[in-house]
Amino acid sequence: MHFEFLKTQELAPAIHREIEAFLDRQSNSHPFQFPNWTGERNGDEREDMYCAIVREQGEMRWFALCGVTFPVGKWLRPIRSLMVYRGPACDDADLTLYGLRNLVEKSKELGFAYVEIAPDWVERPEWSVGSALSGDGWQLLPDRRSSLRLDLAAGNDELLRSFRKATRYEIRRSEQQGIVIRFAQDEGDLQEFQRIYFEMAKKKNFLAVEPSHLSHVLRWIVNEKDRGSLLLAFKEATLLGGTLVVRVATRSWYVFGATTKDDRLSAGHLLQWHAIRWAKEHGCADYDFGGFREGVNTGPALFKRGFCQAVVQFSPAYRYPLNRRLCSILDFVNKARAKWRTP
Repeated sequence: MHFEFLKTQELAPAIHREIEAFLDRQSNSHPFQFPNWTGERNGDEREDMYCAIVREQGEMRWFALCGVTFPVGKWLRPIRSLMVYRGPACDDADLTLYGLRNLVEKSKELGFAYVEIAPDWVERPEWSVGSALSGDGWQLLPDRRSSLRLDLAAGNDELLRSFRKATRYEIRRSEQQGIVIRFAQDEGDLQEFQRIYFEMAKKKNFLAVEPSHLSHVLRWIVNEKDRGSLLLAFKEATLLGGTLVVRVATRSWYVFGATTKDDRLSAGHLLQWHAIRWAKEHGCADYDFGGFREGVNTGPALFKRGFCQAVVQFSPAYRYPLNRRLCSILDFVNKARAKWRTP
């Protein structure tokens, strides 16, 4: 086995293609693991992205996209941690543990305070990685993620019938109103979608992604037509909103979406229906709605429930403290901050 730890900006195009091909063979891969997903970032942040790889006889067997974070802010840059985005990706439990042990050793060598992972592994009895991590010194974090995943095995008519009555009604109403769905084609389309996205973020007070990152992702996906698509909804010449769907292996994800506020026109349900059909046409076995908050019956959670009832639970996040004294201080600081912010 051979372990590699590389800066993303050092990756040759051939390595990018090899990583994509590897992720397309794993069942627990995620779009956020693509090095291309990180894109160009402001300032020197691009320097803070790494790829970790385990090879066996030259073949890639384990992969992790890692970002450097600063637990107390960039004003104190020497205190750094390493975050693995939605990974690592590997379908072999023993190899997963082997790669993480090597990542811990490399992180210790580079002076990180801790390593954190938030994997996209679905909890299942035969996947014993979680219990093994605890035995290896990893600390279980309270963060838990879940999502809704729609099985795409059925035909379009059967899928449509499986949606809630209100969801089917909204799809039909949008079609009757003459709302048309098409793929984003040029820079003008991307700019208009971003305008709607950031206006919606401001109105609904949710944390938007960085503008330069969103712009990079949209451009990349629009140019990789088999990887994903930005679907746009129009009423005549007016853009009502859009949905970004991205594929890895045989799974697709709803990643970004935004619509204008118009009580007379509702494009969101029709956009999702077309995104689901795009996923089926590109050989996907299921469609992930990009996260779900259980127990919430309003807003995005209610919208997503209209299409799917199948909840999947992901593995908890884990942290490996490399400098235990420093980690204790950081925990104290974070708890003090949280207490101070609480009214």
